[in-house]
Amino acid sequence: MKILKFNKNFYNQLQIKIEKRNLLSSKSIEEDVKKIIYDVKKNGDKSLIKYAAKFDKVKINKKNLILNISKIKPTSKIKPEIFKSFKKAIKNISLFHKKQLPKNIVFKNDGATLKSVWKPIDSVGLYVPGGNAFYPSSLIMNAVPAIIAGVKRIVCITPPTKSINPYFVKLIKELGIKETYFVGGAQAISALTYGTETIKPVNKIFGPGNAYVAEAKKQLFGKVGIDLLAGPSEIIVVANNENNPDWVASDLIAQSEHDENAQSILITDNKDFATKVLSSIKNIKKDLSKKKIIEKSLNNNGIIALVDNLEHASQIINFVAPEHLHIHISNNKKLLSNINNAGGIFLGEYSVEAFGDYIVGTNHVLPTSGAAKFSSGLGVLDFMKRSSYVEMNQKSFNTLSEDTKKMSGLEGLDGHKLSVKIRQKK
Repeated sequence: MKILKFNKNFYNQLQIKIEKRNLLSSKSIEEDVKKIIYDVKKNGDKSLIKYAAKFDKVKINKKNLILNISKIKPTSKIKPEIFKSFKKAIKNISLFHKKQLPKNIVFKNDGATLKSVWKPIDSVGLYVPGGNAFYPSSLIMNAVPAIIAGVKRIVCITPPTKSINPYFVKLIKELGIKETYFVGGAQAISALTYGTETIKPVNKIFGPGNAYVAEAKKQLFGKVGIDLLAGPSEIIVVANNENNPDWVASDLIAQSEHDENAQSILITDNKDFATKVLSSIKNIKKDLSKKKIIEKSLNNNGIIALVDNLEHASQIINFVAPEHLHIHISNNKKLLSNINNAGGIFLGEYSVEAFGDYIVGTNHVLPTSGAAKFSSGLGVLDFMKRSSYVEMNQKSFNTLSEDTKKMSGLEGLDGHKLSVKIRQKK
């Protein structure tokens, strides 16, 4: 991990380090995805079958594009005690997300009745990565708020594989999702956008994926809604010499094992403590299954921000706008009051970020790459939309007519002005 001292060059050095890891789509991926999107739009199911053989090395036909979950017998069994934990997660996530349901507004003023009415999106597609990248928790995090919002048609789409994950099958049944397809990559996003002979299009697409999936979502946004453009995982940990260096090390490691491009940042005011954390990382990582990924992530992107005073931490946090923020220090009220940009915030030594990833009840789909400056983590509102209602009587019409004519006249919109004036004659 690179140590950056908080001096006049600090933010320049930090920006360089951050930009180095922000991988933008290469031109080749951009062009490949453009071709795939066009192919699926033109050739439908035929192209999906072709790409399953080309990219996933799996032969499928038009009939088994549809995954009939009720008839699938997984090749491996689930462990009941593990599935019990997922059921607990569904319960906790449901309880918390139900509190997010918005209230409609009715406002009356001078005879005019104004309303703000929330309704669920008609249909959504949930992209669920497959193979080694399958994370049951991501399926839950996307499906639960959609169910609570009241979305009528929830579609799951997952890459074809010769051996389907048993937890995927069990969770699809548990969540009550009725429509599932065997398609992956950019072709899946295109199919959900334009539809094919077998797959009907949806209104909005959610879920993580590889660079091709992200690029397809980027290119198709506007024709279909998307959740967000997710980048590599990231965390900032704030700690001092009163905290446990092993615990801090484990939190930095937990984030870095996601991806070689993940970023773990420690902000501390004590160089000796930083040295202890680095020593702990060295000891802890050697027995972990993703040791090589952890090493590359921390070596390439890891940062220790050494400040004179932890009051500076809020400035750094707001500058980075991290996906995850874990504040270990106990006296954190003042620091917290100055933080505006962070996806998920975890307070205290026992508030392990992994709880947020799995079971505590918040959503682990969070803005990355600085997007926390303008966006929020996934929630029920992402699966809903709001309409405004206006109902006026003659009194409210008369009250606002002259002002509306003046304003529309100034903007040169004579038709707008006429639509008011013509009713005054009556």
